[in-house]
Amino acid sequence: MRHRLPVVSPPDTAGDEPQALPTPDPDRDEASTAEPGLPPLPLRPVRCLTRPSLPTLHRFGRAGLPLVIRGALQDAAAVGRWTPSHLREHAGSVRARAYVIPDGQVRLDARTGFELRETDLSEYADDVIAGRTPQGYFRAPLEVLPARLRAEWVDPVYCRGGLRLRRNLWFSAPGTVSRLHFDLPHNLIAQLYGRKRFLLYPWSEYRNLYPFPPWSSVPHLSRADLGAPDFRRFPRLPLAHGWHCELAEGDMLFMPSRMWHYALSLGASITINHWWSPVAMLPVCMASDLYKRLRGLNI
Repeated sequence: MRHRLPVVSPPDTAGDEPQALPTPDPDRDEASTAEPGLPPLPLRPVRCLTRPSLPTLHRFGRAGLPLVIRGALQDAAAVGRWTPSHLREHAGSVRARAYVIPDGQVRLDARTGFELRETDLSEYADDVIAGRTPQGYFRAPLEVLPARLRAEWVDPVYCRGGLRLRRNLWFSAPGTVSRLHFDLPHNLIAQLYGRKRFLLYPWSEYRNLYPFPPWSSVPHLSRADLGAPDFRRFPRLPLAHGWHCELAEGDMLFMPSRMWHYALSLGASITINHWWSPVAMLPVCMASDLYKRLRGLNI
């Protein structure tokens, strides 16, 4: 039994500071996306704040809650400027390993995790601009981009100076899916071009989200497809309570350490993400990176 997820959007509301941090409440069904004919996946809108303070972000992080940030990138030169054509013109020679996505979802390799292939940014951009569907999801460390292009981006204050800060450019075609998974570091995603939808779950829903076994090549990945959930194979999936949001150009999404997330590109999409380790998770993050290197995992 497979169902399609509803098209959901965040409410057009914002505030300066949260008066009280929201927490998932399974008894409040009016805030979920349970509508006639749709799967019973309790998803609430992610809290949206306009230019929250750094202490406010820390409060959300300690509470394990996601946050959509609006208005904080209004002076960022890259927002709206980093189009597929702009990237092709100024960084077309950049070569990176793209995730192989033959049918819109990342192809898995039982030995190495994700299947990757080398591709030029210009080749990928040509396909997107021409309306062709690239067979991949382009990702490159920000450091490999030309200096002139990097100068158009300044790390947001929310992650500036973070431990082991890593930044990546993500370029995807319409309909590209990032399967439900979690990352050990905090994650701040900046939407520079296009729109992207996210479905999010707290770490505590681990059992209801059916992760691959710890000894597999993708232990951080869910076996369930949120784009077409199969409740016969995964009967506990409707018990998981999460959030939804949609990022537009200039929005950011903060996800605290170990937050499960699924992403769908609603059109051609260009984002920059920032990973940094919480102090308490630093040894775990370092051990995880060492383990991945020893096993040769592409995750």
